[in-house]
Amino acid sequence: MSLPTPPASGHADIIEHSSESLPAATQQPKPRWLSSLSPDLRAWINESLAGTIGGVAGMVVSYPFDTVRVRLQNPETAPRYGGMVHAFRLIVKEEKIRGLFKGMTSPLLTLAPLNGLVFGAYGYFLRLQSPNLAPGEYAPLWQVLIAGTLAGVLGSTIAAPVELVKIRQQNLLSTQAQPSTLAVVKEIWRKRGFTGLYRGFSATALRDSGGGPYFLTYEALHRLNPHSPLTPLYAGGAAGVVGWLSTFPFDVIKTRMQSVDRASAANYRTTWSTIRTCWREEGWRVFWTGVRPAMLECLPYNMATFGAFELALHFLR
Repeated sequence: MSLPTPPASGHADIIEHSSESLPAATQQPKPRWLSSLSPDLRAWINESLAGTIGGVAGMVVSYPFDTVRVRLQNPETAPRYGGMVHAFRLIVKEEKIRGLFKGMTSPLLTLAPLNGLVFGAYGYFLRLQSPNLAPGEYAPLWQVLIAGTLAGVLGSTIAAPVELVKIRQQNLLSTQAQPSTLAVVKEIWRKRGFTGLYRGFSATALRDSGGGPYFLTYEALHRLNPHSPLTPLYAGGAAGVVGWLSTFPFDVIKTRMQSVDRASAANYRTTWSTIRTCWREEGWRVFWTGVRPAMLECLPYNMATFGAFELALHFLR
């Protein structure tokens, strides 16, 4: 399998260029199986592995904010809380610290590898558009935007069912033993079959198209100071904020749809009917419900994600 050679653009520039001109002492031997792969395929593997490591790091530090955001966006649980800070306090008081981490098993085992898929797909789509860039050249930012959008939408095919299960678990208020991830999946499958796991897919895809502005922001800032160890942190944090804000209303729509089963969804049956119902009953402000905890979540998540990504990529090269 051979992929197009990547451009020297931010994290996508991880192809090992020929080292014949370097002293033999500086060449690091690679495992036999790895050296048998094309440089382009090794680039994709490295990006995907580093993206997975970054996803794990980001999720661990930011998951409590995600739980609060989901509780505030769900109309069934939102009335219990007087805001973000009150939600944090009440969840910890009633459900202990572990209440903030409800449902993390499913995304940790799936969304972290999904992050790897998105990062790998982004690099691939970028190389596909600019296969002949010389070392040191950057791909045009409009190509970065396209590659990021395609990667995000591709990732939504996995994110939709995973987040559906996560949201169903996060909305359980009882402090008693909670159903496992597998039990929730079985219950959804029993009631709705395969299609039940993809409830809210269109809203998820629209939200995840924010991968375009996300990678665009990171690449633009990364190019300003590519050699500083702090660049992945502030560029990653800024990318998270821009990416979230660009499509945040669709996250609210997705949460509303995935919080209830289609059979009892009433006006939340489709993406369009959910948009109309929210606008008619609650006005435009509803589309920004939970934006504060989302911003607080995305900063540490994306700082940790890109920081761990670049560090892992350094050792994988």
